Amino acid sequence: MKTRFNLVLSGVGGQGIITLGRLIGLGCMHAGVDVSIAEVHGMSQRGGSVIVHVRIGEGESPIIPVGGADTIISLELLEGARSLVYANKGTTLVVNDFLWPPPLVKYPPRDTILAAISGKGLTYYLYDANKVSMEVSGSVVSSNIALLGFTLAVDKQLSKYIELSDIEWAIEKTLRGHLVDINKRLLKKSYEDGLRHVNP
Repeated sequence: MKTRFNLVLSGVGGQGIITLGRLIGLGCMHAGVDVSIAEVHGMSQRGGSVIVHVRIGEGESPIIPVGGADTIISLELLEGARSLVYANKGTTLVVNDFLWPPPLVKYPPRDTILAAISGKGLTYYLYDANKVSMEVSGSVVSSNIALLGFTLAVDKQLSKYIELSDIEWAIEKTLRGHLVDINKRLLKKSYEDGLRHVNP
Protein backbone atom coordinates (compact mmCIF):
# COMPACT_ATOMS: atom_id res chain seq x y z
CA MET A 1 0.00 0.00 0.00
CA LYS A 2 1.29 3.45 -0.86
CA THR A 3 2.10 5.74 2.04
CA ARG A 4 -0.36 8.50 1.16
CA PHE A 5 -3.72 8.58 -0.59
CA ASN A 6 -4.89 11.87 -2.09
CA LEU A 7 -8.63 12.51 -2.28
CA VAL A 8 -10.18 15.68 -3.75
CA LEU A 9 -13.79 16.55 -2.92
CA SER A 10 -15.53 19.17 -5.02
CA GLY A 11 -18.93 20.73 -5.52
CA VAL A 12 -20.76 23.96 -4.84
CA GLY A 13 -21.78 25.61 -1.62
CA GLY A 14 -24.78 23.97 -0.01
CA GLN A 15 -24.06 20.43 -1.20
CA GLY A 16 -22.33 19.27 1.97
CA ILE A 17 -18.75 19.06 0.70
CA ILE A 18 -17.25 20.18 4.00
CA THR A 19 -19.47 17.76 5.92
CA LEU A 20 -18.33 15.01 3.56
CA GLY A 21 -14.71 15.83 4.32
CA ARG A 22 -15.46 15.74 8.05
CA LEU A 23 -17.11 12.31 7.77
CA ILE A 24 -14.17 10.91 5.82
CA GLY A 25 -11.76 12.39 8.35
CA LEU A 26 -13.62 10.81 11.27
CA GLY A 27 -13.81 7.54 9.35
CA CYS A 28 -10.04 7.57 8.93
CA MET A 29 -9.58 8.21 12.63
CA HIS A 30 -11.84 5.25 13.39
CA ALA A 31 -9.82 3.12 10.97
CA GLY A 32 -6.61 4.18 12.73
CA VAL A 33 -5.00 5.96 9.79
CA ASP A 34 -3.54 9.46 9.71
CA VAL A 35 -5.49 12.09 7.81
CA SER A 36 -5.19 15.81 7.06
CA ILE A 37 -7.98 17.94 5.62
CA ALA A 38 -7.75 21.36 3.97
CA GLU A 39 -10.83 23.30 2.88
CA VAL A 40 -10.65 25.70 -0.06
CA HIS A 41 -13.86 27.64 -0.48
CA GLY A 42 -14.74 31.22 -1.30
CA MET A 43 -18.37 32.00 -2.02
CA SER A 44 -19.59 28.72 -0.57
CA GLN A 45 -22.72 30.24 0.91
CA ARG A 46 -23.73 31.58 -2.52
CA GLY A 47 -23.30 28.41 -4.50
CA GLY A 48 -19.66 29.02 -5.37
CA SER A 49 -17.02 26.34 -5.87
CA VAL A 50 -15.90 24.36 -2.84
CA ILE A 51 -12.89 22.04 -2.81
CA VAL A 52 -11.69 19.93 0.11
CA HIS A 53 -8.28 18.23 0.08
CA VAL A 54 -8.16 14.98 2.06
CA ARG A 55 -4.74 13.36 2.42
CA ILE A 56 -4.81 9.93 4.05
CA GLY A 57 -1.55 8.65 5.50
CA GLU A 58 1.56 10.27 6.91
CA GLY A 59 2.92 13.48 5.40
CA GLU A 60 3.29 17.19 5.95
CA SER A 61 1.49 19.30 3.35
CA PRO A 62 -2.33 19.22 3.55
CA ILE A 63 -2.67 20.49 -0.04
CA ILE A 64 -2.78 18.03 -2.92
CA PRO A 65 -0.53 19.10 -5.81
CA VAL A 66 -1.77 19.57 -9.35
CA GLY A 67 -1.99 16.13 -10.96
CA GLY A 68 -1.66 14.44 -7.58
CA ALA A 69 -5.16 13.10 -6.86
CA ASP A 70 -5.77 9.37 -6.55
CA THR A 71 -9.52 9.91 -6.42
CA ILE A 72 -11.86 12.83 -7.03
CA ILE A 73 -15.41 12.82 -5.67
CA SER A 74 -17.56 15.59 -7.13
CA LEU A 75 -21.15 16.43 -6.30
CA GLU A 76 -21.70 18.45 -9.49
CA LEU A 77 -20.72 17.74 -13.09
CA LEU A 78 -19.01 20.98 -14.03
CA GLU A 79 -17.15 21.08 -10.72
CA GLY A 80 -16.02 17.53 -11.47
CA ALA A 81 -14.60 18.69 -14.79
CA ARG A 82 -12.92 21.67 -13.13
CA SER A 83 -11.34 19.37 -10.56
CA LEU A 84 -9.51 17.45 -13.28
CA VAL A 85 -6.57 19.80 -12.83
CA TYR A 86 -5.75 17.46 -9.91
CA ALA A 87 -6.12 14.31 -12.03
CA ASN A 88 -3.60 12.03 -13.71
CA LYS A 89 -4.02 8.88 -15.81
CA GLY A 90 -4.42 6.78 -12.69
CA THR A 91 -7.05 8.97 -11.03
CA THR A 92 -10.56 7.67 -10.38
CA LEU A 93 -13.35 10.24 -10.72
CA VAL A 94 -16.77 9.62 -9.16
CA VAL A 95 -19.22 12.35 -10.07
CA ASN A 96 -22.84 13.07 -9.28
CA ASP A 97 -24.88 13.15 -12.50
CA PHE A 98 -26.21 16.61 -11.67
CA LEU A 99 -25.83 20.13 -13.02
CA TRP A 100 -26.42 23.19 -10.85
CA PRO A 101 -26.00 26.29 -13.06
CA PRO A 102 -25.79 29.57 -11.17
CA PRO A 103 -28.33 32.22 -12.22
CA LEU A 104 -27.49 34.43 -15.21
CA VAL A 105 -24.41 32.40 -16.12
CA LYS A 106 -23.92 30.56 -19.42
CA TYR A 107 -23.30 26.91 -18.61
CA PRO A 108 -21.90 24.26 -20.97
CA PRO A 109 -24.30 21.43 -21.89
CA ARG A 110 -24.07 18.11 -20.09
CA ASP A 111 -22.73 16.33 -23.19
CA THR A 112 -19.93 18.87 -23.54
CA ILE A 113 -18.89 18.38 -19.94
CA LEU A 114 -18.95 14.60 -20.24
CA ALA A 115 -16.88 14.79 -23.43
CA ALA A 116 -14.27 16.86 -21.58
CA ILE A 117 -14.15 14.31 -18.78
CA SER A 118 -13.94 11.36 -21.20
CA GLY A 119 -11.14 13.07 -23.08
CA LYS A 120 -8.87 12.87 -20.04
CA GLY A 121 -8.56 9.11 -20.40
CA LEU A 122 -9.13 8.35 -16.73
CA THR A 123 -11.55 5.98 -15.01
CA TYR A 124 -14.78 7.74 -14.12
CA TYR A 125 -18.19 6.82 -12.78
CA LEU A 126 -21.48 8.72 -13.08
CA TYR A 127 -23.98 8.18 -10.26
CA ASP A 128 -27.30 9.95 -9.71
CA ALA A 129 -26.73 10.58 -6.01
CA ASN A 130 -29.51 13.18 -5.85
CA LYS A 131 -32.09 10.66 -7.05
CA VAL A 132 -31.00 7.99 -4.59
CA SER A 133 -30.89 10.48 -1.73
CA MET A 134 -34.43 11.60 -2.57
CA GLU A 135 -35.66 8.00 -2.69
CA VAL A 136 -34.23 7.10 0.72
CA SER A 137 -34.42 10.35 2.68
CA GLY A 138 -37.01 12.43 0.83
CA SER A 139 -34.41 15.12 0.15
CA VAL A 140 -31.31 15.69 -1.99
CA VAL A 141 -29.47 17.03 1.06
CA SER A 142 -27.78 13.68 1.70
CA SER A 143 -26.50 13.22 -1.86
CA ASN A 144 -22.99 13.59 -0.39
CA ILE A 145 -23.54 10.43 1.67
CA ALA A 146 -24.90 8.58 -1.36
CA LEU A 147 -21.90 9.50 -3.49
CA LEU A 148 -19.49 8.41 -0.77
CA GLY A 149 -21.18 5.03 -0.38
CA PHE A 150 -21.00 4.43 -4.12
CA THR A 151 -17.34 5.50 -4.19
CA LEU A 152 -16.35 3.08 -1.42
CA ALA A 153 -17.76 0.25 -3.53
CA VAL A 154 -16.19 1.13 -6.88
CA ASP A 155 -12.84 2.53 -5.69
CA LYS A 156 -10.82 -0.37 -4.31
CA GLN A 157 -7.85 1.87 -3.53
CA LEU A 158 -9.84 4.12 -1.17
CA SER A 159 -11.49 1.11 0.46
CA LYS A 160 -8.04 -0.11 1.53
CA TYR A 161 -7.92 2.80 3.97
CA ILE A 162 -11.52 3.18 5.15
CA GLU A 163 -14.48 0.83 5.07
CA LEU A 164 -18.24 1.25 5.18
CA SER A 165 -18.26 0.59 8.93
CA ASP A 166 -15.86 3.48 9.52
CA ILE A 167 -18.20 5.91 7.77
CA GLU A 168 -21.19 4.48 9.64
CA TRP A 169 -19.35 5.24 12.87
CA ALA A 170 -18.61 8.78 11.62
CA ILE A 171 -22.30 9.30 10.81
CA GLU A 172 -23.21 8.24 14.35
CA LYS A 173 -20.74 10.75 15.77
CA THR A 174 -21.77 13.62 13.46
CA LEU A 175 -25.54 13.40 13.04
CA ARG A 176 -28.39 13.18 15.54
CA GLY A 177 -31.74 11.48 15.94
CA HIS A 178 -33.52 9.92 12.98
CA LEU A 179 -30.89 11.36 10.60
CA VAL A 180 -28.42 8.73 11.78
CA ASP A 181 -30.57 5.81 10.66
CA ILE A 182 -31.65 7.47 7.41
CA ASN A 183 -28.10 8.29 6.35
CA LYS A 184 -26.76 4.88 7.32
CA ARG A 185 -29.47 3.27 5.16
CA LEU A 186 -28.59 5.64 2.33
CA LEU A 187 -24.90 4.84 2.68
CA LYS A 188 -25.60 1.12 2.52
CA LYS A 189 -27.94 1.37 -0.47
CA SER A 190 -25.51 3.46 -2.51
CA TYR A 191 -22.69 1.09 -1.55
CA GLU A 192 -24.76 -1.83 -2.84
CA ASP A 193 -25.45 0.14 -6.03
CA GLY A 194 -21.70 0.51 -6.48
CA LEU A 195 -21.11 -3.20 -5.94
CA ARG A 196 -23.69 -4.01 -8.61
CA HIS A 197 -21.97 -1.55 -10.92
CA VAL A 198 -18.60 -3.32 -10.68
CA ASN A 199 -20.08 -6.82 -10.43
CA PRO A 200 -23.18 -6.77 -12.67
